[in-house]
Amino acid sequence: MIKFFRKIRYTLMETGKTSKYFKYAIGEIVLVVIGILIALQINNWNENRKNTQYEQNYLQRILKDLNKDQVELEMHLNTDTLKLDAFTEIMRIQKTNSITSNQQAYLTALSKVQGTNWFEGNDVVFNEMKFSGKLALIASEELRESIQNYYKQVEEVIKQENIYVALQTSAYYRINDYTDNAFLREASMAPRWNSNTNAVTYEDIIHFYENLNEEQKKEALKDLTLMKENILYSNKVRTTLYEKGKATIKLINDYLEKKI
Repeated sequence: MIKFFRKIRYTLMETGKTSKYFKYAIGEIVLVVIGILIALQINNWNENRKNTQYEQNYLQRILKDLNKDQVELEMHLNTDTLKLDAFTEIMRIQKTNSITSNQQAYLTALSKVQGTNWFEGNDVVFNEMKFSGKLALIASEELRESIQNYYKQVEEVIKQENIYVALQTSAYYRINDYTDNAFLREASMAPRWNSNTNAVTYEDIIHFYENLNEEQKKEALKDLTLMKENILYSNKVRTTLYEKGKATIKLINDYLEKKI
């Protein structure tokens, strides 16, 4: 084909048809430009198609992560409620000095406030997109911002959990400072390392609080209130995250349906 066009140019030049030659040259340039534009258009179309595929793949993966987070958050929100109920039960019993008459309720409540429930979350896909610069693949600005705001809230949840754990640990240390509860700490160890000569009974645990003086009891109640306040705040930021997650899931589903 190139030889064919070249032959035409030579013929026009040799016969002295200069004006026709220039017209032909311009036409040839136009054809070349059109060919380049078509090639660029095809290349752009291919790139856009690839980017759309990447976008949908990432959104599907983020959607899975968000749904997993929803399940985990529902569990933590339920645990928060149970802990708040248990702390309140403990404080009411202690304030009314009715531990002996409410032994089982007191022990049950004590068992429910043990440990800390951490939100693990699933952010591998989001971090992969963020650090590789792939967030820009999400064409919808509204959706992109919703996803980013969700993971900012994840950071807030983790921050609040760290504060709660620090306060909880500090409260336990304060209790250790004014009480002799070594027998309880020993009882929590495996039998091989438990130095108690006698088994710790429910009565030992129940009377442990009753043996505190009035000032120590007031301090213990203040610590319990502090822990309740932090559970309430943790619950608030978790609830916010839960609602943001639901809204983002809906946005992703609606967006993907439009793409189909």
